[in-house]
Amino acid sequence: MMDITTLSPVPAPFWFVQFFKITGFTLHLIPMGVWFAGLPIAVLAAVVHTKNSGLYARRMFGQFPIMMALGINFGIVPLLFLQTTYYKAFYTATILTAWHWIAVIPILIAGYYSLYIAAYSAERRGRQILFGVIASLCLITIGLLISNGLTLMVRSDLWSTLMEQTGYYGATLGTANNFSDTALWIRFARVFGFALITAGVWAAFDSHFLYKNSDKAAEDGYRRWTFRLLQILSVLGFIVIVLAARPPMMLGYDLGETVRMSLPRSSAARFFLIAGPAAVVLLTLGKGDKRMVLLISLVQFLSLAYFAAVRQIGQNAGTALFADVAQLHVDVQWDTLIAFLISFVFGVLIIIWMLRQCALAAK
Repeated sequence: MMDITTLSPVPAPFWFVQFFKITGFTLHLIPMGVWFAGLPIAVLAAVVHTKNSGLYARRMFGQFPIMMALGINFGIVPLLFLQTTYYKAFYTATILTAWHWIAVIPILIAGYYSLYIAAYSAERRGRQILFGVIASLCLITIGLLISNGLTLMVRSDLWSTLMEQTGYYGATLGTANNFSDTALWIRFARVFGFALITAGVWAAFDSHFLYKNSDKAAEDGYRRWTFRLLQILSVLGFIVIVLAARPPMMLGYDLGETVRMSLPRSSAARFFLIAGPAAVVLLTLGKGDKRMVLLISLVQFLSLAYFAAVRQIGQNAGTALFADVAQLHVDVQWDTLIAFLISFVFGVLIIIWMLRQCALAAK
């Protein structure tokens, strides 16, 4: 382990960093789940193109650009504090994988434009499907590239080896990767499992609270359809999460210390990781009315918050092998913290106002 006295002090208390990393990541997971798992589902719905699936595809494609913007902006918060406290591990990992991180920018631009083209192609279904597929592939690729760097953060045992393999006379070429680490794929699968449930919950929430139709029968039919979609996606997401939460037992071989560090240590904590998704599955067996959908949405939010906390605990355990960031010297920069808090609160208020305008426009 590195001597922490050689590291620069951090500008905020450790609890402050942890709180906003978890809060920001939880808020990021909501819109991210809608387009990460919801986009390929919307493409499939557009291909099938029945009355209800076609309506679902049109509504989701119209909302994806907004969800994309929310996901990116909320994702800035945990990324900001990641660089603040975990900078030594973060910059080491991202310098080794530099070209993968740089590739995120052009891929994101391509995916964003494709998403907008798909959103404004409701009258041209073939073009909507084509650009929806392109956008989905771009976003999935971005998720893998980001997971590549973040899983390498906790693999300090590989840094020197990767530097030797991809370096040139002491200078790293930035071409290293961590794709052979099973923890990356377990991490990716777990996020996708939660995203499947989030996409289903949002579809039901949208149909019950934002969708209006003068034809009452058509409105009720669409709400029943989205609730059945929620039932299907919650079961699929639960299965993926269970498999990712117990990989050594399910897959039958030892996946290594980095996988175990990304999971809760105690059986009780691991139980609660799958208890939230299980509760969503059980609640979908009930009546699909507004109260039930609201309750399911609350349960899913709490599940995502717990998942974010578990992810943070795993990251702390992994980086502690290199340097225990919880023990870093703190030199609080109050002017910066106050400016951040004001900006954060102001930004949240603006987002609430924007979502309210979207809800009013939908009516």
